[in-house]
Amino acid sequence: MWYETYATLGLLVMGWFVFYLLAKFLKLERFGVELHPFYAMYKSTRLNSVLIRVGRWRPGLWRVVGNVGVASFFGQVAFMTYMLFQNLYRFLYVPAEASPVMPLIPGVTIQFQSMIWFLAAAGVVILLHELSHGVMCVAEGIEVKSAALLVAVITFGGAVEPDEESLGRAGLMAKLRVFASGSLVNLVTGLLVVGVFSVVGGGLPQVVGMFLNWLYFLSINLAMVNMLPIYPLDGGQMVREYLATKPGWGRVLERTTMYS
Repeated sequence: MWYETYATLGLLVMGWFVFYLLAKFLKLERFGVELHPFYAMYKSTRLNSVLIRVGRWRPGLWRVVGNVGVASFFGQVAFMTYMLFQNLYRFLYVPAEASPVMPLIPGVTIQFQSMIWFLAAAGVVILLHELSHGVMCVAEGIEVKSAALLVAVITFGGAVEPDEESLGRAGLMAKLRVFASGSLVNLVTGLLVVGVFSVVGGGLPQVVGMFLNWLYFLSINLAMVNMLPIYPLDGGQMVREYLATKPGWGRVLERTTMYS
């Protein structure tokens, strides 16, 4: 019921501000925690050890995964381009068949009953995306300056910051694998959730079903949109790195591709 959702949100917000006040009182900033009114970030090189262990476990395997991500870039761009132009055609000539495009705004385009599960799924999607970049950096021998865990009022996530100089010295394929890995993991996550739905069907509890539905929706859409050749999306960075090897006309082609 709607009032249960409001009550849950209220408890989460209340719990967050209790945590915020305690963190201020205990001065957690001295332990590397960045405190802000609506989110906290723990940014430290200590988290790199997890990425290093995973990335060095099977670096050859991770490179194969990265190659799959680079290859899937072309299919994802082709599919998204087809979908966008098909929808544009429908808007112009068959408006009744066009799919509406609207932002995801909690309380406006996202019902409050779904908001908790939307934010939880968004946290998982972002965390997996960033960790994938970090693991691929380690597998490619690219230094990771820091990894961060982010906790907000009612969601969470993460961020990985590669060393710019180390990334710049890496080979072209290494860079492409790093940029493509996040979207590939999101795409695989979405497809796995589809598999769960096809096997289990309607046997899942409602709350689990809502969470998985958002996880599928956000994973697939982030994977596809993020591969579009538009800077600063990962797809745009892949195109930029490739065209940097084509002096003279690469910059013009990059802009033509992005604006198209």
